[in-house]
Amino acid sequence: MVRLIKPTYFPPISHWKHILSGNILWDIKSTYNKQTLTNRTYIDSPNGELMLSIPIKHSGNIGPRAYSEVKIDYSFNWKKNHFKSIKISYQSSPYFEFYEADLVNLYQSNFEYLYRFNLASINLISKWMDETIDEKKINLNNFNNGEIDDLTFLSKTKRTKNKIRKKYTQTFELKNGFINDLSVLDLIFNCGPNSKEYM
Repeated sequence: MVRLIKPTYFPPISHWKHILSGNILWDIKSTYNKQTLTNRTYIDSPNGELMLSIPIKHSGNIGPRAYSEVKIDYSFNWKKNHFKSIKISYQSSPYFEFYEADLVNLYQSNFEYLYRFNLASINLISKWMDETIDEKKINLNNFNNGEIDDLTFLSKTKRTKNKIRKKYTQTFELKNGFINDLSVLDLIFNCGPNSKEYM
């Protein structure tokens, strides 16, 4: 069965059991939903949960637009701010230094479209986990409804409420308590090669 998922910005941990399961169809043609996980992710900062949001260019059209048409706004240096926030939050975590150079490269790249940046963030995580994510485009007309597992609802929320399979040690857990289902970055920087055990 094909799993239909919208690519989000460094997706939450709970999304990865679906992403890594294979047979993924990335949904970029449906309507873009504002203020959702499509352009935001959550990390564990020294001051608690922190939302990082990618700014998008506003369309002149009043009606809805396709996710594939949404462009990133580079009128201010949000990439520098996001990387700085991530580094401040995770530089003391066990594995951040092993992944920092790749993260720098991502934030030095410019992607015109939001979904392209999101796919790049997903591919980066996949590389770190020695997994390959297929980006092939599939014609939905070739499938019956029973052959598609529509998981696009996962991205249509401001913040997930999913419980992850098991807890791991977070950088600021003593101060902030355990924060559930953060960006996969939180898991990777704290657990490194063992991350898949928690998905």
